[in-house]
Amino acid sequence: MRIPTQLRQTLIGTTVVGAFFGVLCALGSFAFYSEYGPRIAGAPHDAWAKTFHAIGIFFWVTVGIVGAFGLLPSAISFALSRLFRKASNISSKRTREKPRAA
Repeated sequence: MRIPTQLRQTLIGTTVVGAFFGVLCALGSFAFYSEYGPRIAGAPHDAWAKTFHAIGIFFWVTVGIVGAFGLLPSAISFALSRLFRKASNISSKRTREKPRAA
């Protein structure tokens, strides 16, 4: 299956933006847990746990942004275009089938 060019560009753009914000959130999470983690009971305490937590935050932020700003608007647009195209085809069939005058 071939992905249309516009959808491909939308996904690439939202992935880049999502990765940027994901890096910011991951660095913020790592810095927060490095500074305040020892005082929080359920926080990751060793360096590997903080790193894996930051990687998880990066992943979920990136996926969330791609889903919310890339896939969801594209799916809504696709569904509406299908709906309007189908309605347009039905109305054009009605106008073509006019009875002839005898």
